[in-house]
Amino acid sequence: MKLIVASDSHYEKAMLMNLAQEIKRRGDIDAVIHLGDMTGDAQWLMKNLAQPVYSVPGNCDMDFRNPAEVVLTLGGATVFLCHGHTLRVKTTLEPLSYRAEEKGASLALFGHTHARCVRNLGGVLLVNPGALMDGRYALIEINRGDVMMPQMLEL
Repeated sequence: MKLIVASDSHYEKAMLMNLAQEIKRRGDIDAVIHLGDMTGDAQWLMKNLAQPVYSVPGNCDMDFRNPAEVVLTLGGATVFLCHGHTLRVKTTLEPLSYRAEEKGASLALFGHTHARCVRNLGGVLLVNPGALMDGRYALIEINRGDVMMPQMLEL
């Protein structure tokens, strides 16, 4: 299973359109994950892509209908999604790692800092794709529950 992971798009429509075009061009993407800031951008992706789009709201979103944390099973792996602001990711990654462990996740995806990050902590792979508004996103492949090292990409 191949996932495109983006965060912090902040209504940068050109980057959203470029990302959608890249996903369509590749043709091998199974799902898209948007990690907040702005949920309207995730909704745009849902309307314009054939793939399922999973999302969580960020600190700039006023969408209180959707949960701030989501746990999914993708490609046989348990994946924890959050924006990261409620877990203080700008200060430390330990609360994020602990929360993902509590949920039984081997992969935790987050945003908020706008800075790319790939780190193993407490048996959990923590990945921040960087800010889509800056053209940054990640490609993650999961094969029978095994999470491969993410590719950090740019538009």
